Amino acid sequence: MNVVVDRLLGILDIEGPDWKGMPVRNELPMVAILPGTGFRIVYGYSEDGVWLVEGPDGNDRVTSIPDGSRFHALRHRSAHAHEGVKFLDVIKAVFASRKNIFLRAGTASVLSNVFTLFISFYSLQVYDRVIPTQGISTLIVLTVTVILIMLLDQIVKFARNFMMEGFVKDVDHEISHRLFFRLLSIRMDQFPPSVGSLASQVRGYDSIRMFASTATLYILFDVPFGIIYLLVMVAIAGPLVALVASVFFALSIITGLTFRKKIEENTEKAVVTSNKKLGVLVDSVDGAETIKTSGAWWQMVNLWDTLNHHVLENEGRTRFYTDMSNNFAGFMQQLSYILIVATGAFLAAQNKLTAGAIIACSILSSRVLAPIGMLPGLILQWGHAKVAYKNLENIYSLETDNHGIVKPLMPDSLRGEYDVRNIRFSYKEQNDAVAIDRLKISAGEKIGLLGVVGSGKSTFLKLLAGLYKPQSGQILLDSLNYQQVSRQVVSKHIGYVHQHVHLFAGTLRDNLTLGLTSVTDNRILEVSEMTGLNQLIANHPKGLDLQIAEGGSGVSGGQRQLIAVTRLLLAHPSIWLLDEPTASMDDRSEKMVISAFAKTIRPEDTMVLVTHKPVMLTLVDRLIIMNASGIVMDGPRDEVLSKLQNPQVQNVNTKKAVPSYA
Repeated sequence: MNVVVDRLLGILDIEGPDWKGMPVRNELPMVAILPGTGFRIVYGYSEDGVWLVEGPDGNDRVTSIPDGSRFHALRHRSAHAHEGVKFLDVIKAVFASRKNIFLRAGTASVLSNVFTLFISFYSLQVYDRVIPTQGISTLIVLTVTVILIMLLDQIVKFARNFMMEGFVKDVDHEISHRLFFRLLSIRMDQFPPSVGSLASQVRGYDSIRMFASTATLYILFDVPFGIIYLLVMVAIAGPLVALVASVFFALSIITGLTFRKKIEENTEKAVVTSNKKLGVLVDSVDGAETIKTSGAWWQMVNLWDTLNHHVLENEGRTRFYTDMSNNFAGFMQQLSYILIVATGAFLAAQNKLTAGAIIACSILSSRVLAPIGMLPGLILQWGHAKVAYKNLENIYSLETDNHGIVKPLMPDSLRGEYDVRNIRFSYKEQNDAVAIDRLKISAGEKIGLLGVVGSGKSTFLKLLAGLYKPQSGQILLDSLNYQQVSRQVVSKHIGYVHQHVHLFAGTLRDNLTLGLTSVTDNRILEVSEMTGLNQLIANHPKGLDLQIAEGGSGVSGGQRQLIAVTRLLLAHPSIWLLDEPTASMDDRSEKMVISAFAKTIRPEDTMVLVTHKPVMLTLVDRLIIMNASGIVMDGPRDEVLSKLQNPQVQNVNTKKAVPSYA
């Protein structure tokens, strides 16, 4: 049974055999093999000493572990996003794990090249022995034999293509998985500004996979056989005829390498510009309303046309040089054939060579130069692969959520006690967005974060959520360095609502249960009634199966926030980070959400709330006022509000820009 599971874990790219007799809390989730029960997933441990288990029949609570049970941590190898991991390492690992398939495909290529020799030998025998002696029976035997060999050659080629197709799909799937996993592991402050350009760069991995598989077969198996064919020509016709083919073999390689630089340069320019073009497309589709209402369509069209012109121009140059290289390779093949026949005829006139040897060598010469004919296409693939490799290595150079930590800490719970020490954070080429010398947040505190636009409130909330890392200073969470705590644990215990809610393509149910397990429809309806989302569910014919488009288009801004808040209440975290959670809601919805928060957030839970609405402050007992230079006021809610209502405080220092909530 363990062997079956080991193979399954290998397919899923999960760490190798490390079976334990008991589940370990800081290694959850774990796959379990329970005697008499079968496979289960242990996903949690309750405070009353009960293991939380999920199986085919739903959730269960296990108080005692049966003897003979086995447990294995479900942790991806690719999850270890430590320093030094490069995309090249991923490529090597993926190809190395499938080297047997590749070698079998290479063996098929060798056999196919060997079978090709029989055609030249067949021509040699027919012209030199069958025709002079009129040996019809010999001709029949030779013809039937070579036809059978060619049929066998087709079978071998089919097998090679079948193996390579499976190899390519398998490699494509694993590289895609690892790359996407890595992309989602990148810390948010490391993300490039252009989403469309980033998406295009990620998509470029297929050109690397294609080049790596094609070029490897070419270099390891096809090119060496060109040299073998030359040696066979020497054996059949002598060194002079083989010398002609050798000269053109060398000339073809030199010509291909001469065009390489031009093809590479223009390919790189085309790919870079094409990435920018896709970025403009994504940006324009996402901001179509703004473009229409501002009348800026002509500017976007002009930008699109300019980028498209550059793409077409560079692609045109690439095609020109590729065609030139292809044409020259074809010219070399034809010229090689003519000169080999001429040289052979010259030797035949001196009775130094037979007609069969001339025909055999002319056939072999085409096989000698055939690999060189592939060179222009490979150079073009290399140009695309080179650019894609640079882009993907740049992505792998970005820091991840637990950057530099091979095995992040996985505490059972988080109380929500923050200790902020001398942190500074700024966006690229900007002044400090957040600058806080010292701030302590005790577990169970309910804090309101106020300040004018641009004072760093939302950025500070992202720092508390672990989405950003300060450029200097540190944030301790429960006396632990934030960057050392596993993102999995952080996501489980910290609930964060962004002021600009993003929904995903799928159903309403999919978005409400995103990242959650074992949430029943009854629970969804219960929480939806608290937040008022039940109105949307009841009024739509599909209810929870309401289809939501990418980004959340089709539902209003207030409904998006209701969905985000409802999901947060379903998750029921111990730390609540709320960034303008009711900014787009009407008064009725806002009151229902405030009531839901008041009922759901426990006294021991920590909450930090960013808001511009005074009514939301009923949820907090401490207020912090921020501006671009840091914290300008901090204290009990009523005391801070009283100070804000004092005109003398308002006018003491205008640089602090303290907002009024009177």
